[in-house]
Amino acid sequence: MSQQTIFVSGATGTVGGAVAHSLLKANIAVHALVRDPDSPAARALSDLGASLTKGGYDDDAPLKEAMKNVTGAFLNLTPDFIDHTWELRTAKRIMAAAKEAGAVHFIYSSGFAVQAPERLEHFDPDSFVSMVLHSKQSIEKAVREAGFEYWTVLRPGSFSSNYLLPQVAPFPDLVNQGRFANAFKPTTKIPTLDPYDIGKFALAAYRDSTRFNRQEIPLSSEMLTVDEIMAKLSKASGKDIRAIFLKEEEIDAQKAGNPFIAGQLAARDMDQFADEENTRSWGITMTTFDEFLERERERVMQTYAQLA
Repeated sequence: MSQQTIFVSGATGTVGGAVAHSLLKANIAVHALVRDPDSPAARALSDLGASLTKGGYDDDAPLKEAMKNVTGAFLNLTPDFIDHTWELRTAKRIMAAAKEAGAVHFIYSSGFAVQAPERLEHFDPDSFVSMVLHSKQSIEKAVREAGFEYWTVLRPGSFSSNYLLPQVAPFPDLVNQGRFANAFKPTTKIPTLDPYDIGKFALAAYRDSTRFNRQEIPLSSEMLTVDEIMAKLSKASGKDIRAIFLKEEEIDAQKAGNPFIAGQLAARDMDQFADEENTRSWGITMTTFDEFLERERERVMQTYAQLA
């Protein structure tokens, strides 16, 4: 196989970083755009051999520079809470730049339920959650229609890293008091996923583009209840960590102004989109939540250090 060069969006973030690290460790060249080449995350990528270009997605010149000589591209974007058109607009810019540069394999990291959000029991078509899911749905459609020789859509579940710093920031009571107030049900099964498993799938896909071509793959390693997740966090940290399930009236009062509560409400039956047989059929070893916590032990202890 000839040398591959992959443009990775969000390479200093959770998903993009996981993908970039997987590719670099496999001696696949990585190009990325970064706003601050001197940030710790950017320096870590540079030390691993990534080629970094300073700039943003709205800047044509640095985007084209970062795309030079790429054979593929990986797309992962976080929704803009202010400009709801940004994600789709930016995705199309990245696709166009990748196509112009000669990329043949385009991979998009989307999300659970994106293909049919209306199947969710608590789906509200007028909500922020709806906007996010439909934006990603539009991006998936654009990927299919962009004309790449190979394309793949990955739909990851809930990240195991959401309970550790810095991703746990939206839930200060979990860190400060060891209590996770949430809108899930005690019976809700959450499809958990180590972000580094996305990197494993991306690497496998770029290595075997034909096998992964036109595939839309749900990603989760195991289905866990909130209580099970809290128990595992408690065991790993040695601290008292528990879930608090909000009452329906509390959820109703908060969901309009708190996108995380609204998202949890919508995700109560997200497990219907899991397809463990499909996920396992690719032959990629997934990381359990316990294994993730063991690997990230230092971050676990740092996150919950102030708890008694």
